[in-house]
Amino acid sequence: MKEISDVVGAQERLAKDGAPYALATVVGVSGSAYRRPGAVMLFSAAGSAAGLINAACFEADLAERALEVMRSGAARLVVYDNTAPDDIVFGLGLGCNGVVEVLLEPGSTPSTQEKISALRHSLARGKAVVIATVVSAEGRKDLRAGDFLARDDSGIIASTIQDPDLSSLLQADVSEMGGNLFARKRFALGKNEVDVFLQRVLAPVQLLVFGAGADAVPLVEIAKHLGWRVTVVDHRPAYAVASRFPKADSVLLSDQVPACGEPGSRRAVVIMTHKYDRDRALLPILLESSAKYVGLLGPGSKRRALLEALEKNGFKPGPDQLAKLHAPVGLDIGAETPEEIALSIVAEIKAALEDRPGGPLRERSGPIHG
Repeated sequence: MKEISDVVGAQERLAKDGAPYALATVVGVSGSAYRRPGAVMLFSAAGSAAGLINAACFEADLAERALEVMRSGAARLVVYDNTAPDDIVFGLGLGCNGVVEVLLEPGSTPSTQEKISALRHSLARGKAVVIATVVSAEGRKDLRAGDFLARDDSGIIASTIQDPDLSSLLQADVSEMGGNLFARKRFALGKNEVDVFLQRVLAPVQLLVFGAGADAVPLVEIAKHLGWRVTVVDHRPAYAVASRFPKADSVLLSDQVPACGEPGSRRAVVIMTHKYDRDRALLPILLESSAKYVGLLGPGSKRRALLEALEKNGFKPGPDQLAKLHAPVGLDIGAETPEEIALSIVAEIKAALEDRPGGPLRERSGPIHG
C-alpha cells in the first residue's frame, strides 16, 4: 500500500535527521467518515506530513495535537465527533456525520520506532502483516498506549508487549483475523480491561506486464503511483530496457514466465504483446498460475480465437480460470489513448482484487466500504 510506503519513507528521512515526528492511526469510526480504521499519517514538527486521514477535514487540528504528543512523549487518543447538529466541535460543517478516533504516537518511543520498522520489514518482503496496538490500558503500569505486537505468516516479527497473557490473547486474535482489515477489541486482564486495535496491512499488489511497447509505459506509471510492485517482461532486447520503464521494479528480457507467487496472493497479469502467437503461448500458463487477474489486450474476437485454438491443442480453461480472464481488458470508460486505456486497466484490476463489480458508486445500495 502506497500510504504505508510513504509513511515509512518519511519516517526514515526524519529519523536520519533526528527530527521529531508523530504517527497518527485511525482506530475507530462510527457513522460516515472519509477514511476507514487503519488509515495512517505521519506528522513532522516542521509541518510536513505523509499519508492521508481525512482530506483536511480536521488535519490542521490533528497536526497541532501531534505537536503536543511530540513534546509530551506520550501516546494520546483523539476523538473527533461531528454528529452534533450544531457542529460544536469544529464549526466547519464537514459533511461527514461520524465519530473518528485517532491514536497519536510520538516518534521518540521505542514502540513507535519498532512498529514502523515492522512495517518496513513487511514491505521489503512483500508480505501482509497484522499489527495489534494498545489504545488504552487504564490501571496497568506495565502497558502503555502504543504498545504493539506485529505478526506475519512466519510468526511474531516485533512486539513491545511484556504481559504474557495479553501477548497470548493477541496472537490468537491476530491468527483469526482472516480477511478482515481491522478490528477493535477489549481484553480482560484481571481487574482491568485493555483496549486494542488490530489492523491488517496488506502486501502491495504485484503486477506482471507482458509486452514492453509504448502502451505499457503509462500502465506501469499509474500502477507505481498506487504503490504496486511492477515487473515488465519482453523477449525483445530493444524493448526490455530499464530506461524505458524507470519506475518499474524490474524489467526482464525473457521468454519465460516469472513465478506468480503463492495462491491467494494479490497478483495480476496483463498481456499486451500485440503478437497472437506469443499470447497463445502465455495464456494457458498464466491461467494456471496463482494470479487472481489475467488481462488480455485486444478485441473480443481475439479472445474467442485464442480460446478455440487452445482447446484444439488440448487446453480447455475451467470456470475459475475463465472467471479471472479479463478480455477485452479494462473497464468500459470510453478509453482511446494509451493513458486512458491504462487507467481503465488499473481500475479493473483494483476492482477484481477487491471482488467489486467496478460500477458507479451511485448504484451501490450498501455502504461504500462494505
